[in-house]
Order: sequence, then structure tokens, then C-alpha cells
Amino acid sequence: MDEIFQIQLDKTSEVPIYRQLADAVGALASDGLLPADSKLPPIRKMASHFGVNTVTVVTAYKYLEQKQMVYSRVGSGTYISPLPVEKVPEPVARRNLQLFEKTPALEHAINFTLTSLPNELFPVDAFKKAFDTVLEREKGGAFRYTDSMGYLPLREELCRYLMSFGIHTAAEHLQIISGAQQGIDIMSKAILRYGDVVFVESPTFYGAAGAFLSRGAKLVGIPMEADGMEMEALENYLKLYHPRFIYMMAYFQTPTGISYSMEKKRRLLELAEKYDTYIIEEDDFYDFHYSREMPLPLKALDYKNRVIYIKSFSKILMPGLRMGLMVLPKKVRHAVMEAKYTTDISTSGFIQKSLEEYLRVNGWEAHGKQVRQYGSGKYRKAVSMAKKYLLPKGASFALPEGGVSLWVRLPDGVDAELFCNRALEKNVLVSPGSQFFIEGGTVSHVRLSFAGLTDDKIEVGMKRMGEVLGEMRT
Repeated sequence: MDEIFQIQLDKTSEVPIYRQLADAVGALASDGLLPADSKLPPIRKMASHFGVNTVTVVTAYKYLEQKQMVYSRVGSGTYISPLPVEKVPEPVARRNLQLFEKTPALEHAINFTLTSLPNELFPVDAFKKAFDTVLEREKGGAFRYTDSMGYLPLREELCRYLMSFGIHTAAEHLQIISGAQQGIDIMSKAILRYGDVVFVESPTFYGAAGAFLSRGAKLVGIPMEADGMEMEALENYLKLYHPRFIYMMAYFQTPTGISYSMEKKRRLLELAEKYDTYIIEEDDFYDFHYSREMPLPLKALDYKNRVIYIKSFSKILMPGLRMGLMVLPKKVRHAVMEAKYTTDISTSGFIQKSLEEYLRVNGWEAHGKQVRQYGSGKYRKAVSMAKKYLLPKGASFALPEGGVSLWVRLPDGVDAELFCNRALEKNVLVSPGSQFFIEGGTVSHVRLSFAGLTDDKIEVGMKRMGEVLGEMRT
């Protein structure tokens, strides 16, 4: 806090002393010299140092709080607020674009950035039969538009599926969408106004953050702990910013793999009700659970209708289906229906009818069990090889017990971006942690996605990454 005590006040100026002090502290925060959540000096200490009375300091702090530059913790003091992000840092955006560019160098790399399953796991034959059945039954009618909310028999079938996760809902509250990303964009279109604040986990999924920012939102990242968001920080920020909604993943969060504790899920719902905001819960990987305990989505606990639940079937079935669902609270349903209609009228009726036929005939459990067995095998292999090749070189990671990735912390002094570049020189493609932090800056983590790799490639890739760590630490 030395920077604060170097502030010069002009007692001959027409600008009130409290404004001079407040503006100077605010400028230090804006310039990054006072990091978010750093504590300001006590009021009496500030008053003594600057030769002013305590009322002047109190007024300066209150002025900063009104400008959302600081927040107070009862019995603790006053702290610097995080600055809402209005634009993803350019290096983060550029890195995400590069990861999806097809180049000869990347086509043959051992690719730890992709979260898709291999083609052979897709239920192609079963879907071919479903397509043929729908075409034979409905002829050209198979390609007509369906209800904007979605094909009713499919919505009813999906309601039965959601019951296995403890979510009890009716077809009238379920909206069919063309994948989770469309769901996020539709929610942004329906609910957000320009300048609204949205809370996201920090780190978070870049695609969601980009959608919110494209609608003119400002983002505030909530720090993550081992069992979910830091609840004290969340409540302090809720008091300050009054966000339009909170975006989160309750299980196997992207990119950390963190799952929320029951205590934090209940607390999150309490805070959403207390501060009158909604929660967008995205479910991409809940099906990929490798322990005996089934995931219990936040939505399953949502007795106050604060959660908008978005689920994609791209991972569990086939990416090209572009199919997902949203479970909507009554208060937002009409706005979402309008946003969906003006986006694309309705999701492909033929695909919806084919998916309903597939589910009615085949159910969920057989394919889900096959995918979990596959994912569990890859998970065990990745963990084993990471322990063998990365941990001895100083890296560390937590065991997520689900999902398709490991969130690896590199040894102290190893730059993640440089590590990724060195790994690419050895024909291994890795996601740097920086692409998941909207605030930018240096990050010590990388994400390793193992779902689409053979066991041999997992081992070779981990071994090469271990070699890179050894070279960078010498």
C-alpha cells in the first residue's frame, strides 16, 4: 500500500479533499497498482497520515463505493473491487482462434486441446435406423418446421431423461436448442441489456464469455476454490454489482474440472434469491462421471426457480447433431421463446424427430454407460501418465473424478505460454491456462484434454511434456 501513502493532496484546491483522495485511489486501482481484493488502509491510519479528519476518509471511501471502485466487508475493512471486463484481452482471443485453425503442423500433432470423443463411439448405426424410420413414416413432412420450443414428443422424452439427474420439469418449461453455445447466446439476447454485469467463474469457458461480451455485457470473474466459487467474494460482489445473472458449471467445470460441494450449491441458490439474480448452469460433461455417485445438478435443488439449465448433447452423442436443451423458469420463458424464434425460428425438425425416435428405441443408459467406460479408461490412463512424467518434474493437479481434461499447474518459474510453444516443437498441442482467464495476465496452468487420444498418444504426449518441463527447469 506504499502507493497510497505517496498520494499528494492540495489543501488549497477548490476540489474537496475527499474527492482528491478518492480520485487518486481510484486511479491507482485503474492502473493496476492496487490489485482487486487488496485491503485499503484503516480509516484512522489514513486520516493520521494525510492530516485530515476521519470523516473525510470515510466520505472518500463511500464515494469510491458508489463508483463501484471498492467494497466493504463488515468488521474487516474496505477492499478494491475487480474492474469489470468489457473486452477479452487480445492475446486470449488470438490464441483461441489459432487453436481452431487447420494447419499441416497441427493436423499430425498429439492434440490435448480437443474435448470431442472419437468417431467410433458415435451411435451411427442406431441413428441411421432412426433417420430411415422418420423418413419412411413422415416422408416430406419430416422436414417441416416444428414448434419453436421444440418437437413435443422429444421434449417429453427429455423430461424423463432429466429425472435421472433429479431434475423434475414439464415439457412446457423445456426449450430445444441447437447446442449449448446457442443456448448461451439466446439467454444473452433475451435477458441482457447493454452495460449489464454478468458474473462468471474465474477461470471460465471462453465461448460463453465471448457471447456475453458480444451483447454488451461487462464480466466479473469470481475466484474458484477446490469446491466451487469463493462464496465470500461472490456475496461481496453481488452487493456491489447486482449482476443480471451468474454463469457456472456445477460439475467438471471448464477448465478446472472442479465440482461444487453440496454446501456451496445450496449457498449459491440462497444468494441468487437474496440478491434477485438468475444462474445459468451449463452441463456439458455431467454424463462423464467416473465415481459411483451421480452428479446432482444445481437445477435439481432449485426450489425458487432461479436456475436456467443448459445441456448440450454434442459430447455424449454426436457433435454434428447440434442439439441441446434449456430448462427455463417461468419468468424468463416468454423472452427466451421470442429470442429463439428470431434467431432461427426452430431447431431442425428432422433432427429432433430422429433424436426422439433414437431415444424411444434405444434409451440413454446403454450408450451413456459405454461413453462413461471409455472416458473412465482414458481418465485413468491420463492420470497415470501425468503422475509418471509430469509430477516428478514439479507439476501438480487435482483429481476431478469426471470430465475429459486435467487442469495441470506447472512448476514455479515455468511460463505456461512458453511451455505450450516448446511442447508444440515436440509435436504436442496443449491449451494454455491464459485462454480461460478473461482478465488476462500470466497463468501457471495448462489444460490437457484426453478424450480423443489413444492410450499410446497419451503416454507419448505426457512423456514429451515431461521432457519439456525438465528442459525448462534446468
